[in-house]
Amino acid sequence: MSGRGPALLPALERTFTFQHRDGHHQQHTVLLTDGGVYDNLGLSVLEPGRSPHHTQHVYDVPFIISCDAGLGELALKALHFMLGRLSRSFATVHRKAQDSARARLHEWAASGRIDGFALAYLGMKDDRLPAPPADLVPRSAVASYPTNFAAIARSDFEAITTRGEQLMRTVLPMYQRAVDL
Repeated sequence: MSGRGPALLPALERTFTFQHRDGHHQQHTVLLTDGGVYDNLGLSVLEPGRSPHHTQHVYDVPFIISCDAGLGELALKALHFMLGRLSRSFATVHRKAQDSARARLHEWAASGRIDGFALAYLGMKDDRLPAPPADLVPRSAVASYPTNFAAIARSDFEAITTRGEQLMRTVLPMYQRAVDL
């Protein structure tokens, strides 16, 4: 995959004026970064127990459905020059952040903070799917789409979104059965 991590596309530092609920204004400097770096699954706004005193984006959801586009599997061998090492380091950190997000889903469900979740992964191996649809967009069609912030071709967009929907429709019944037990 061709991607650009924080070394090539650093966070933006901006100062904003915020209006508090009591009406007073206050300036704060914030760092803005792509969600793929920090919260690729988008779980932050869905976290059970978020306080409405800090954000208007509080959602009480009993069941979370998420599709992980991820970076895919790490290559067994990495390039040994500096750019290859930086790329591999970023991919490793990203993978650990993804592992943490998935662990949060499991913890929320196990503790009863949510009723359950369903998680599909675009890179799921086709031959491991329990009942793939006949017209399944193959993994190979989405495995190397670029993540370099360039406009995505309509055909790539359709392949990615169609595969995500197909995978979710395939795995969702398994998650629903687990919740019903």
